[in-house]
Amino acid sequence: MEIIDKRNELPSHPTKTYRRRALSAIKNIAIHHSATTSGSAESFARYHVNELDWPGIGYHFVIDKDGDIIQCHDLEVISYHVGNSNSRALGICMVGDFRTQQLTDPQRKATLNLILDLVDQLEHVGINDVWGHQEFPGYEWKPCPSVNMENIRAELLSIQKGGSPIYYRSPSYISGRRKRTYLSIGDQGDDVLALQERLTELNFKPGDVDGIFGKITEDSVKRFQRAASLNIDGVVGPLTREALKSYEAVSNIELASPTDEADDQESMYEMESRRLLRLLRPYMRGDDIRNIQQKVGAVEDGIYGPSTAELVREFQRKNNLVSDGIVGPRTWQALDRTSTRGVPYSRLLFLNNPYMQGRDVKRIQEALTITADGIYGPLTDQAVKSFQRRERLNVDGIVGERTWNRLFQA
Repeated sequence: MEIIDKRNELPSHPTKTYRRRALSAIKNIAIHHSATTSGSAESFARYHVNELDWPGIGYHFVIDKDGDIIQCHDLEVISYHVGNSNSRALGICMVGDFRTQQLTDPQRKATLNLILDLVDQLEHVGINDVWGHQEFPGYEWKPCPSVNMENIRAELLSIQKGGSPIYYRSPSYISGRRKRTYLSIGDQGDDVLALQERLTELNFKPGDVDGIFGKITEDSVKRFQRAASLNIDGVVGPLTREALKSYEAVSNIELASPTDEADDQESMYEMESRRLLRLLRPYMRGDDIRNIQQKVGAVEDGIYGPSTAELVREFQRKNNLVSDGIVGPRTWQALDRTSTRGVPYSRLLFLNNPYMQGRDVKRIQEALTITADGIYGPLTDQAVKSFQRRERLNVDGIVGERTWNRLFQA
């Protein structure tokens, strides 16, 4: 894989410069499309500097239609491309408007190879940390990169494992020119893909243009029907289809927009060292997911699936947060404040052989700010004794009702 180095050649601001970070601060790889039918690293840099008054181009890499990979910044540069997630994300832009165009084969291959190379370089970043622009907090509205990121991640995983990719379309997906009279939620096919492309063209933002009629596409249809003074039912029938043909498109901002700069909440994003968690395909997995599942009342399987996402959204609604199902800095903070939720005192806990285990053990470990693995081992015993000593309790390493209540100020 050859990378063309243009880090010192692209247009840049005469006085402004981007900040820098340690490589360990990079938590995600962000995938963009340029939203233009053509372009280059040079033209994007001119737009970002001259029109948006940015320090330089917003992307770390640009991949053109021939598969050429252009490096625009050091990985350590914090450029503008995903708003408050800039400090934790590396930006790759594929030239093209994939609302209406398709990735070329050389471009797709180059993108996959570059991502895999970056994942190798950044040992703490995995395939599940490769997100489309639209998948970051605050960007659900933005049709970028307008490619199916589930399939991109599936391809990446298949290359790593040496197998064939699993594409996330159901067996009922209808290919070809067949057009159904009615389309509604749950339908899959090329006619749905065409519908999504038209809705995107009209700036009604139906989500991923993937041929799958999901909730975001249904919402997009309803918004179009409202704008076109039609019956608002989310079903694309003959009247809606005719209105889609004649509706006049609303202008859309191309390239990157100023919203990709950080705002006054940036420091909160920078301080949060934990992963952003959300519903992705393949599903995200890990102990951090088990931790939030405990707090929102989900099954503690360590898999961020649809039921966990829905319970996170419910938690966000109850805590007056944006109900997007993404565990970002604000949601992490709210979850931290509810770390004792749902696990009452029920038994004596102490160092035993075999070690005692359970959610109650994990709860006291969280309260003592030690590794919360739910196993009452020697380290937990020592932490409990230290706490009892500080609180002038009987120092025996046994969490009875008195120690429990003092821990949680009951």
